[in-house]
Amino acid sequence: MSQMQTRSRLILFVTLVSLSLIIFSSSTILADYFVFESTAEAKTIGTSNSNIKNHIAKSTDIVVKGIDEQFLITDPSKLIYFTFDDGPTEYTPTILQILEQYQIKSTFFMLNNNVKKNPEISKAVAAAGHTIGCHGVTHKVSEFYKTTTSPRNEMATCGKTAEEITGEHVQIVRVPFGSFPHLTAAQKIELDKAQYVMWDWNVDSNDWNVNSSDKIVQSVLKQVAKFKDRQKSSVILFHDKAVTTKALPIIIESLRSQGYIFKQITVDDEPIQFATKK
Repeated sequence: MSQMQTRSRLILFVTLVSLSLIIFSSSTILADYFVFESTAEAKTIGTSNSNIKNHIAKSTDIVVKGIDEQFLITDPSKLIYFTFDDGPTEYTPTILQILEQYQIKSTFFMLNNNVKKNPEISKAVAAAGHTIGCHGVTHKVSEFYKTTTSPRNEMATCGKTAEEITGEHVQIVRVPFGSFPHLTAAQKIELDKAQYVMWDWNVDSNDWNVNSSDKIVQSVLKQVAKFKDRQKSSVILFHDKAVTTKALPIIIESLRSQGYIFKQITVDDEPIQFATKK
């Protein structure tokens, strides 16, 4: 065997070993983020060495499925949470279609009676993989915040209904009108004891107050922009309304073009909360 042939085989051996180590390391470190699938045979074609011309090398075909985009984010201000309150309503299916079109998962804070009224829509939200949260029963300050235990009791009622209809166990909640100034420290303790994770918001779309999709778009984009220098994620308050369906695609396309990533709320996320009164 010539010195040139020996050198060529040595280079090939080192290359194959290096590739194997890289693939093994990747599958070990990133197992939680990637799905590694079938192997494929790849021909290594030689030009100067006839002995390895038709050598068959096994190469791992790495297929990426469902990588958690948040894993890639180092700037939390680029993370967006869409949340929808007071549903489900007749407009929720349109919202679901928009979210599916843009491949976005969101969070829906539902009212007990609307879940009962629209069971199929509630099931559709769950089937699409969105997070179901509870928003209570009465949505009245005088009733929801009436006693120390009334917020917890309303969430329990809502959660029971949601689980019976959708099969989803609910731990994520949002109290009506936000936790400040109505929710007391004692009421918050009761929610915590029941293992509810309460979320407020830091971006208000104002879709509950205006009928102009243009104003909603401008309001959301302006508020989100303020978090660029604060290293904070944006939790946007929407409602299941007709005007929201018109504004949503424009907001999504604008934010996505700026490099924002969209995520649904989970129990593992650090919640955004207003300060509760004493």
